[in-house]
Amino acid sequence: MEWSLNAIAKLAAGAAVAVILAIAPVARAENLLVSSDGSTPGLLDADKAAPILNSLMTPVQPFVSGNGGSTTSIQQIGVNDYATSGIDGNGSLAVIQQSGTNNRAVQAINGSNSAALLVQGGSDNSVVQAINGDRDFQLVGVSGNNNQIAYVQNGDDLAGALTIGGSNNTVLAIQTPASGRYLMPVGINGLSNATVVIGPGKMYVFPKSKR
Repeated sequence: MEWSLNAIAKLAAGAAVAVILAIAPVARAENLLVSSDGSTPGLLDADKAAPILNSLMTPVQPFVSGNGGSTTSIQQIGVNDYATSGIDGNGSLAVIQQSGTNNRAVQAINGSNSAALLVQGGSDNSVVQAINGDRDFQLVGVSGNNNQIAYVQNGDDLAGALTIGGSNNTVLAIQTPASGRYLMPVGINGLSNATVVIGPGKMYVFPKSKR
């Protein structure tokens, strides 16, 4: 899935442009995730993940600071795509950028000064992003087909990024304070027919049975 800054900027006008530009680092997140630790699935060390995630969070800071209103932006290009976002709190940001066919996305934020960002392409992918806490950040990039992803944060001051490609994968990521502040799995972008479970300090990859 290729996203250029110029292409993103052309998708919206006015205030929407500012929101989309704020998530432009998503385009770089895939490369950073894949190149950080080779092809072996695992969790990136917090010391290595911190500077990457901090650089991704910087552009959205104007949208998630203070006690002002929250911002929701949904951009969809394709056929039969579905997206919904809900925010209960102040100064939070929810952004969905979707293309492709039959992709589905749901975002829910319960808290303040948090951000949920999604860039999704491919076909028949489903993503659920849920945040319960303040000052949280999660970024998800999805390509490929027939992938099901759920990323749940429960706690304050959490940050993470996921990139999922391949096909027929099921990914569940749960991040709490016990996980540490930074969550960045690597080596899962090229998986196919796998179930990935990510919990506090642990990551498990199970092959799906072939039918």
